[in-house]
Amino acid sequence: MLPKVLPESRVQVFKFWFNGALQDGTHHNNELYYRALTVEADKRTRLYHLACKFSEQRAGALVSVAEDQCSLWISLRSQRMAAQLLQQQVAGLPRPHL
Repeated sequence: MLPKVLPESRVQVFKFWFNGALQDGTHHNNELYYRALTVEADKRTRLYHLACKFSEQRAGALVSVAEDQCSLWISLRSQRMAAQLLQQQVAGLPRPHL
């Protein structure tokens, strides 16, 4: 199954404490997500490819797209698997900013 892609304007963001830091969170279709990675718009293809890899591993993923950047959101149910996959897959992509 392919990850869902939403315009950033449709993502309702809230802040919460997670992994020792304040994080962005959102909800979609009764699922809670945290913002794992944000990249500039010219790297959106690589971010979407990464989101597809999460989906292949059955880790819930969501992508939000704005004019100048896009974000990868990971389901809180999948956060352990997501942490392992992110460490392996993000070579060349900048770390998320808060």
